[in-house]
Amino acid sequence: MPTIYSPGEGETRPLDPTAIVYTTPQKVADYLGIGPQEPVVTSADSVSDGVFITGEDYRRCGTEVGDTILIYSDANPLGVEKTITAITNGGSSGVKLEFTGSFTHGDFEAADNTYMQNLASFTNAKVGRQRGMTKAIVENRIREVQDKIDNITHNAWRPYLVSAEYINFDTYKPYRRRYYTDYVGTAPLLFRNVQQILRLELWQGDDYREIGAAEARITMPDDVRGISGSIVFSPGNGSAAVLTAGTATNQWRADFDLATTAQNFADLVNKEDRVSKSAVEFSPAYTLEGSTSNINIDNEFFATANSDYGTGIVKVTSRRPVKAGETCSVVSTDSSISISQTKANTATVSGVVSTTITVNSTAGFAPAGVCVKGDTVFRYTGKTDTAFTGCVSVIGSPISDISGDITQNTLLVDLQGGSASGDNARLRDWWMDYETGIIYFNNSYPFFEWNAIKVSYIYGERYLEKAIEEIATKMVVIDLLMSDDRSVLLPEGTSNIDLTAKVQLLQSEIDKILPRYQEIVLFE
Repeated sequence: MPTIYSPGEGETRPLDPTAIVYTTPQKVADYLGIGPQEPVVTSADSVSDGVFITGEDYRRCGTEVGDTILIYSDANPLGVEKTITAITNGGSSGVKLEFTGSFTHGDFEAADNTYMQNLASFTNAKVGRQRGMTKAIVENRIREVQDKIDNITHNAWRPYLVSAEYINFDTYKPYRRRYYTDYVGTAPLLFRNVQQILRLELWQGDDYREIGAAEARITMPDDVRGISGSIVFSPGNGSAAVLTAGTATNQWRADFDLATTAQNFADLVNKEDRVSKSAVEFSPAYTLEGSTSNINIDNEFFATANSDYGTGIVKVTSRRPVKAGETCSVVSTDSSISISQTKANTATVSGVVSTTITVNSTAGFAPAGVCVKGDTVFRYTGKTDTAFTGCVSVIGSPISDISGDITQNTLLVDLQGGSASGDNARLRDWWMDYETGIIYFNNSYPFFEWNAIKVSYIYGERYLEKAIEEIATKMVVIDLLMSDDRSVLLPEGTSNIDLTAKVQLLQSEIDKILPRYQEIVLFE
């Protein structure tokens, strides 16, 4: 694969290309009638948060974090099911399979003939008894099938990211609305079932005006090799993500020119797999509802480099909709890096006591965020009229050494009449029909030119229909049966259907259901 230094806008692709959505390895196994693995004897007495098995059994079972296991014994023959949260070295006791929740470990001692059974049919075991197919292989087949279904149907049942879509502005008599309309014009998107508008940019003759998200533009200097500082973001809750110049996968490179540097910085913000960028977490770490994973900067911000904004310029927008992103803040410790399209805030420090920094006024500052003084950055979790509270040093000197003027840049939405008067609503700047993918403009609208609107958004069906799940499962089953000799999955015999006939029957069932979900685009 060739190295691309400055591709500009990213391609349309799944928001998480590696996510398993349409079906699961276990659903494939259930369809094939493959049961769970054989149970193994535990190697030591159980403890309150885990059980032990031998290293050989661990390698043979291929147990992973997230697998559900059944633990039973003579003292508790019905057993209990637990989900593995961690796998650690138990020393002489063997491999420890850890889990949480109540567990009467006294009923599962070695003397009670305690067994552990991995309920997953497909595993990633590399040695010992196997069923001819690992879990990783099945997951890869599922990913391939997901892309295939999306391409055939021209739709998606998972979130898709459109980085930049250029569309025309369909106006209805500018400056004088037609009867039965309360809007100036519309813009139909290429895809419907829109889940979220990430950016909505309107061409104003010399620049794009952002009305769909809060933004900041970071301009790299002409000589980037002199950069040695960091850029720090806060999503508005008092946590901070530090993006430092360097050569590691969690850093951005400043080795060549300003265009390459800007692109590398944007790749880090987006955690671009193309260049193997790793996630940058916020500190202190936090999670969101329905997830146990820490939130990274790519979950809160979206970046684009060297596009319509100019060479060496990175546009960063909050993933929080419209004015919600104006609580986000960004600062830089390198004075050669300029930050624009933001609200610049300045205050003078009058005293520091413990974690409280007293200033002349906190007006205009984010309720919680980051500030900079020279090469020192601190974060705060709250503020009063004249003080920042919960202050913690992020980069540089301790809090007690901060004096003089401190600064902050808060992200800004360029709404009609200012942020206080415009918003996403039917009678305000713009509104959207998410089902059909049509944007309606009221008070704010672009110049009457071709490709005057630039939109970044996430689309996809919110509900995974069972029919799509069935199609994906059967397509994966066909792939498995056609891969090498997999007769072990569906054994043949005198009373069974041969594998060729099974594949044909499965394919005919897919061909009956799939066409119902194919969308046709008509151009008039």
